Amino acid sequence: MALPANMPGRVIAVTGLKGGIGKSTLAMFLAFVYAVVYGKRVLFVDADPSSQTGWDWWKTARDNGEALPFDLESWPASNVGELVADRTPGKYDVVVIDCGGDSDAILKAAVSVANYALIVTTPNKADIRRLAATFGSAVKGAQEAGRASEVELAIAFTKVDNRRQAMNARRRDEIVANGLPILDKELSLLAHYADAMCTNVADPEALEEIKLLVKEMEAAA
Repeated sequence: MALPANMPGRVIAVTGLKGGIGKSTLAMFLAFVYAVVYGKRVLFVDADPSSQTGWDWWKTARDNGEALPFDLESWPASNVGELVADRTPGKYDVVVIDCGGDSDAILKAAVSVANYALIVTTPNKADIRRLAATFGSAVKGAQEAGRASEVELAIAFTKVDNRRQAMNARRRDEIVANGLPILDKELSLLAHYADAMCTNVADPEALEEIKLLVKEMEAAA
């Protein structure tokens, strides 16, 4: 897929073929950081066909008079890549796509226009079992779009229980041993999601973790 020359500089597909691992929360916090800390024009794309958590959060905040510092579009369809390529060039600096956990087609479509695919998992064995399928779909999406060399892929640990550091380290080592790239920064505070939900004020501590994650992502770029 040949993308327009004036595409947003950063298109991040937040994905993981598993529910309950913190994708939507992480995606929303990423949008916060790029908008507030980096001062970017940000579009959040809710492409989750099941929960539409991002849209609910954004709409409720707006209706409560606490508009979030970024735009949001609900495009939960397998042509989400075409929509991003058609409707965002020249308008945004950063696009964050919440792919949801149910649709392989949406995942691949999002990755087809992304330059970063952030694959989310907890350190729990049940969630890690889905990593191979998610990673494979992301790679295939980039390949089918003819953009395999243009898409960076990385795994992020969310909902990390710091009381289980030895177990977390073993799970990380297993991922690395399988040749999959994983970010150093782990996220332990996404449980504060319930407090941040539907407001324009993310938990300061959780946001600090996301800032460090974004810093690592940007350093790699």
